[in-house]
Amino acid sequence: MAIAAERRLKFWGWGYEDQQPPPAEVREAAAGIRGHLGFEPTEVEAPVALESIDLPAPRLAPPPSLSEISSSSLQERVTHAYGKGYRDLIRAFQGRIDHAPDVVARPRDEDEVEAVLAWCADAGAAAIPFGGGTSVVGGVEPRVGDGYEGAVSIDLRALDRVLEVDAISRAARIQAGALGPALEDQLRPHGFTLRHFPQSFEFSTLGGWIATRSGGHFATRLTHIDDLVESVRAITPTG
Repeated sequence: MAIAAERRLKFWGWGYEDQQPPPAEVREAAAGIRGHLGFEPTEVEAPVALESIDLPAPRLAPPPSLSEISSSSLQERVTHAYGKGYRDLIRAFQGRIDHAPDVVARPRDEDEVEAVLAWCADAGAAAIPFGGGTSVVGGVEPRVGDGYEGAVSIDLRALDRVLEVDAISRAARIQAGALGPALEDQLRPHGFTLRHFPQSFEFSTLGGWIATRSGGHFATRLTHIDDLVESVRAITPTG
């Protein structure tokens, strides 16, 4: 079953598919390399076409109760195979998908998160949380070895709401799948900002920031994410 359509992220680079510069701009940029690096490329390669990527058949199938929020489509599996580290981008650009999830699940509430985790436990599948997919340390690649029957990427971006704002304590309850811009858009009407702007801000999630102790551009010293977190409520495979 196909998951509802949305603006598609590049599987081989940063940004959205519709943000790719035109070929003339790419060639112009390539021509400028010689002045900086002392050599020029012999040809300008294009990313491999998604349809040309050959993945093994999924080893898992979700139960009927989860079919509405699950997909094993080529696009979903490839997009959730890697993060955005240099090694990830090179492999994806060339269509070398060494490990892909068997199923991508997109829970919409806590009950569905619990249901997906329970299914993974029963099926012997590795459960891999996925936010914006901007990990540069291999955190979302389903390289799980032979100890599991398969891998399920749990995409949390449907859990993207600011649930509550307490103006007195200047605190907010926010779901883990909120991307940076959506989070700020929801806080702004209340007169607040989280003021956490890592370089991955546009494409990364609050849950990912917290899980990795996010820092970076405009997010150094006293603005690491852990300085801004009062408490965390999490659902795990054990409760």
